[in-house]
Amino acid sequence: MGSLLRLLDLRSGTIKIDGLDISTIARQEVRSRLVTLPQESFFYYGTVRENLDIQEQHSDEKIYGILTKLGLHESIIQKGGLDVPMSDDLLSHGQKQLFCVARAVLRTSKILILDEVTSR
Repeated sequence: MGSLLRLLDLRSGTIKIDGLDISTIARQEVRSRLVTLPQESFFYYGTVRENLDIQEQHSDEKIYGILTKLGLHESIIQKGGLDVPMSDDLLSHGQKQLFCVARAVLRTSKILILDEVTSR
């Protein structure tokens, strides 16, 4: 995974995505085009909305639609909606993992990298 995200340089061989050697693309560009879902949930300082839609590209309807599909809509509404500050105690452990799935779904990418998704 480190090589795929260009955190580590390959000593031999190549990694190609859509026929393009990723070592010929800027590291930040490669990372911006891949969606990663880490084993441990993480959140940014900011609101629920800012954590879900980092690049501010989606409407409330789209965000709530994803949250509904993942069973988080009611919980988020009860806690204050999309503009409530994100905090450690806002969601349960399982809800935090689903929240990160929602964030990944809202990002547009052909590739989703899952880090030990079944380890818990």
